[in-house]
Amino acid sequence: MANLFHKLFLDHPGQVEESYFEHMGHSATYGWRLFKASMCAFCHALVPAAHQTTASDTVKAMAKELGGRALTAREERMRRAGAYDPVI
Repeated sequence: MANLFHKLFLDHPGQVEESYFEHMGHSATYGWRLFKASMCAFCHALVPAAHQTTASDTVKAMAKELGGRALTAREERMRRAGAYDPVI
């Protein structure tokens, strides 16, 4: 039972160097931003002059942010393992 709990709630947040609540906050923020972007895309579908680039701009910005978060977590794991050697 404890293994299932860890698998469902703790393993992934730990992989990205976050607590459960930190991960919940980040994930909810991204979910809210995606929801707003999807609403803009639906508005754009109805009225093409409305929100012409809002959804794509949001997705591009989030992809950049998420890529940076993954890199930071990976660097932190490497640093803890003693294998991190930043190139300056």
